[in-house]
Amino acid sequence: MIWRNYFLQYFLQEFRVHFIQKISVIAVFLVLSGFYAGAEELWRLRYFVPTSSESEITRGSSKGTDKLNTSGHGGNLVFANGIGLGYSTVRTNGNLGGIDYKFKNHSLDLSYTIGDTLSLTVGAGRLIYGRGELSMNGTSYVTESSSGESLFMNFGIPFIGGELLMAYRQNNTEYQNYQSKISGKSVMLADSVKLLSGQISAGFGFLF
Repeated sequence: MIWRNYFLQYFLQEFRVHFIQKISVIAVFLVLSGFYAGAEELWRLRYFVPTSSESEITRGSSKGTDKLNTSGHGGNLVFANGIGLGYSTVRTNGNLGGIDYKFKNHSLDLSYTIGDTLSLTVGAGRLIYGRGELSMNGTSYVTESSSGESLFMNFGIPFIGGELLMAYRQNNTEYQNYQSKISGKSVMLADSVKLLSGQISAGFGFLF
């Protein structure tokens, strides 16, 4: 229908709008649509794993981009009305500018799916737990003070009673208050670390 196509175009055009506004747009759309997906009344249970990733790390005035090691998984349950709830875990580690970085993120996702034989899903995620570690000059610093958001898009095609999935996800996370113990004293880094990562994932979905 025309109004669904308009929503998808609007969502993509407003890709950089603040996270709260993105969630508001999705929530209002779901309410106004009467929670109707316009597709076959099927539930979908989906599972994803990242296959490739590129990350940009910013610390103070220093910035670097590289394909860091990325692992994790994600799950998503799509109800018959198209609304989906999901959970995602991503681990990223690597070295940039002589500093070793490790990140671990857990996010909750909200999505909307349209389509029958072929499906398209758009959604947003919110970081619920993030941990960052960095090592430089022989000293390790750790923080669990983090905040972040995600945007993602999934495509599904039929395959042996289920569906094959290809997805792209962009995560934007900031880690603050890195701390370490040096000579018995707590030392905190003044600079925060920002991680912007784009991930391509593959997955499989069960229809029931």
